[in-house]
Amino acid sequence: MSASSSTTNLTEEVLSFCNEEFYNLVKKQCGNIVLDIMIAQDISSVECLLEIDNIFNFLKLNSDDLIQLKKKAGIYLNDGRYMIKEGIIYKVETFLRTLRILNQQRLTTDHHHKSDFFSDVLIPNDVLQKFPFVRTIITYSKFISTSKTDFTFLNIMLNNMFNNLISDERGYRYDNIIRQFAASIYILGGRSTYNFLRLNIPALLPSIQIIQSYIAASESNLTEGLFNYNRICNYFNSNQVTLGFCAEDCTAIIPKITYNTSSNSFVGFSRPIDVYGIPVAESFSTESFTRFEHIYSTLPHAKSLNAIIIQPLSSSLNNTSPYLLAAYGTDGKFTAAEIIFRWLHTHQEFKSKGVRIVGYSSDCDSRYLLAMKSALGFFAHFAFPDHPDLFTIDLPMTWSWFFMQHEILFVCMQDATHICTKLRNRLLSTTATLLFGSQLVNIDPLLHIINNFSKFDHGLVRSDINPKDRQNFNSAVKISSDAVLNLLEQVPNSLGIRIYLQAIKSVRLAYIEKTTSIMDRIFHGWIAVFIFRFWCLWINEMNKKNLDTILTQLSDFEFKSNEKVKPKSQYFITYQSHFCVEINAHCLIYLATLVNEQQLPIEALNIWLQNSQGCESTFRSARSISSNFSSGVNFTVSQFLSQANKLSTLQNIKNNKSSNHLRFPQHHKLSKASENVFELSKTTVVSKINIENAVHKAYEYVVHLLSPLKIKHFERNGQIITLNDLSNIISRQLEVFWSAEIELNEDATDDSDSKISDTTINELNGYDSDDLLESDEGNDSIHVTNMTNGQGIRVFDKVKQELAHTYFQVNINNEIKYLHKQTACWLLEKDKNTLSADRLSRVRGL
Repeated sequence: MSASSSTTNLTEEVLSFCNEEFYNLVKKQCGNIVLDIMIAQDISSVECLLEIDNIFNFLKLNSDDLIQLKKKAGIYLNDGRYMIKEGIIYKVETFLRTLRILNQQRLTTDHHHKSDFFSDVLIPNDVLQKFPFVRTIITYSKFISTSKTDFTFLNIMLNNMFNNLISDERGYRYDNIIRQFAASIYILGGRSTYNFLRLNIPALLPSIQIIQSYIAASESNLTEGLFNYNRICNYFNSNQVTLGFCAEDCTAIIPKITYNTSSNSFVGFSRPIDVYGIPVAESFSTESFTRFEHIYSTLPHAKSLNAIIIQPLSSSLNNTSPYLLAAYGTDGKFTAAEIIFRWLHTHQEFKSKGVRIVGYSSDCDSRYLLAMKSALGFFAHFAFPDHPDLFTIDLPMTWSWFFMQHEILFVCMQDATHICTKLRNRLLSTTATLLFGSQLVNIDPLLHIINNFSKFDHGLVRSDINPKDRQNFNSAVKISSDAVLNLLEQVPNSLGIRIYLQAIKSVRLAYIEKTTSIMDRIFHGWIAVFIFRFWCLWINEMNKKNLDTILTQLSDFEFKSNEKVKPKSQYFITYQSHFCVEINAHCLIYLATLVNEQQLPIEALNIWLQNSQGCESTFRSARSISSNFSSGVNFTVSQFLSQANKLSTLQNIKNNKSSNHLRFPQHHKLSKASENVFELSKTTVVSKINIENAVHKAYEYVVHLLSPLKIKHFERNGQIITLNDLSNIISRQLEVFWSAEIELNEDATDDSDSKISDTTINELNGYDSDDLLESDEGNDSIHVTNMTNGQGIRVFDKVKQELAHTYFQVNINNEIKYLHKQTACWLLEKDKNTLSADRLSRVRGL
């Protein structure tokens, strides 16, 4: 019997088929090959099948797991193209056409029945007494026509729910908007909340399995190590944005190997890095338990997760949300050179798709600092000479204070939130003593304020100066507030800390606050630069013995023998913090100059978006969407990917709120911040004269701020040192120090074993020689003295053929058994790895 004749015998009853009934129907109508394609995609019902546009799109994926299925369903041409067999396409199209006709007939019949029912409806009194809400609905229908409230979603919800209630439960259907609403509840509230609502409001929400399939079918789904260039570019195009800013950051995770059923691979190993600095995306997959045991014991397990996000730079006040480009597990063994190669590769990939990556950001990791030095040629060898996409600016001869070269491929911005916390941590450090002129920079004046002034005046608490919480940015904001700075003027011997806190405040205003204009950003950014340049000048012109003497006089401190050998750097901020302040100020001016020369549009000056806080926000969100009944806030690599896919689905739903009519609550702080964002179109004209004036104004401000210190080293011929003289001296000093620092770090990374050869990559992915493969056969043996199939331990005598790939065939006590691959992970796990739920411990652990 032909396919077309058999499909004509189908009735509306098949529309409710699922699981075995559905699989038998597919096998009968389309054959075993199509059935395998359905099972591989977890299509288990007619309802699910009708929601999918093209089941053959699955075969376009580049995966070794699909090779056998592709060979069954089609052929590979000599030119590399892949063609699906016409007969299979014909059977599927005929089958789907029949199902759609049956579905349309049922909908039409239901509509006629409802029309006939409502044409002359009478509601008995006993029904009204039993269901008084019917009266409310009638009243509501009269009210809705005159109300200004948008009842669109409510109407869709009620209509969908009541249509389901008058149908058989197996025939429940859900509007796409209802699916989005249900997915949002599931993501925001968790499984328990979702089940509670579903049990108490019948016919409103689809099953959890349908919602999980909806999330899994999202186009934005994330695969470990895979860079989603095409999806991000589509996201940029839909928002009419052509500029982006890239950021990277790591977070500590639970080191745990897990099995992913959909990809038939193991997740949780540290990804090797290729020659482009990109993690190898091929999956860790094997069908041999012996090989998996070898991989498990020899390959490094990921201890942290690296996330890369792209922030669109839009001229709109409602700035577009960042997009997660990639995420992968790592053991932290990577080099600055690999970072450089990755940045270059991602820049070129986006450029080929019409998106210009303006710059890169990270936290203050020393390897990222090295990468930024090379990327900018900032007291280092320039990494991209003669690149065709280089920016070039015309630097005025009078800008002696500007140390960066005129040609770069992209700017680099260190995350300003991390800069503020690092400066705060240096102030609270127990191993360093900050000394500036005759001033000891410590927390004693802050303690004096807390003890002697009302909290109404300053808002401080003792935990704000607690050195254990190293990531407390809010404390950095509070101690550098105007209220605290004003009170410090009344505290004796507080000039040093006032200068220091002014630097923290200036960093905040220049790079974090949304309300700061571009010229004010330049002004505040260079205030911090000049404070630390003057301080650096003083430290370098003082000898260590004199510095120790000043400290002894100011604090009655007695040096021990081992403390006298400490370098002068203990009296100054860290090298990383100083470099971060300098590089941000230079890149800020470089961007402003590019806009002035019309090489970049005005949206490139959305400075407050150019940081790595998008990564931090992603990590926080992934930790926050766990169930209300779960105390876990940490995740494995696999769990993060799952959480990230949920967040991506939720963001897509939010982005479509104009069409789905869903409204989401917004935190009052976010709402207030969005109202106060500085509008770039109203900024002061960005000219080189204005830029130079802002820098000179910052210099004069710092000179006035430091004048009470009366440091003679700041004078030349009885006059305060000029900006040009200061710049020339500091430039020479930084050239010597930072160049030596680079050479030291480069020497340290030469012996790194993080580089991997092609042979190693092949071993990771199971592509060893045939001899080794043959030697593994028959050795998948496990010897146990006593085994019970406890809960969660999946060991079986036989399994279904379509599920066989999720099991290892092993020999247990001379008996052939099937060991589930997740159970194999559990079997090889020797320690229960955990990560503290306490943020402070988690940060120290990383």
